[in-house]
Amino acid sequence: MFKELGIAFIVFAVALVGLSALSLGIYSFTKPASIAIDNRAFHESQAYNAGMAKDLGNFQMEYIRTNDPDKRAALRAVILDRFAGYDENRLSPNLRSFLDNLKSGN
Repeated sequence: MFKELGIAFIVFAVALVGLSALSLGIYSFTKPASIAIDNRAFHESQAYNAGMAKDLGNFQMEYIRTNDPDKRAALRAVILDRFAGYDENRLSPNLRSFLDNLKSGN
């Protein structure tokens, strides 16, 4: 009787470990797709786009206020890096024009 109970316990433990491994495999397979969808939804959200526009507006004010060519060059590099992959069509015409001028070197 104890032998049969021991075998049943071992079979149960192996099955539990197998199901856990299977669950982990399924999770690791589906999680990257879930993260990609969440990331895309975040980048299309109103809050993200409003925040990016606000940041660019703040950069624009700082860029206009400074007269130091080195600081302007540093700001230009930071702005271009930050907005390199951003959809400019989501910006106001004023901010889009500012970003285009920075890209063209003006």
